[in-house]
Amino acid sequence: MTTDVSRSAFSPEASVIARVLRESGAHLTNSATFSKDHAYSALHDVWTETRKAGWDGADAAGIEQVTYQNARRFIEALPLGYPLPSAGAEPDGHLTLEWYLEPKWTLSVSISPEGTVHYAALFGNEDPRGSCQFFGEIPETVLFLIRWVFYP
Repeated sequence: MTTDVSRSAFSPEASVIARVLRESGAHLTNSATFSKDHAYSALHDVWTETRKAGWDGADAAGIEQVTYQNARRFIEALPLGYPLPSAGAEPDGHLTLEWYLEPKWTLSVSISPEGTVHYAALFGNEDPRGSCQFFGEIPETVLFLIRWVFYP
């Protein structure tokens, strides 16, 4: 949101507001309560272990740096207060972010090198799935599904 404000800030007052919003967001993101460091660290660990082809002991594709950057930007784009995902990798070269409550209440988001986001969820007997492009802002459908995992 602050990015949108700062891009459209034309007056000196709007520029000041954009700066304050950026600084406030940075302060909250660095606080222990809202820090995303654990999610970033887990994602980096997964990427480090899977960036070379054959990481699974078979024929898995290596995870490209651009895929890692897309997944990191996805976590970065999560609004403050949203639950953070766990990270994983897929043999097709995608990184996976998952939100898990219990076996029949989970969301998996697969991020490709091209920035395509594939999602699949299981909410009891419902299994919404789909795909969309990630351009730095998480699509509302995916935000809804993340909320649904924890706040049905």
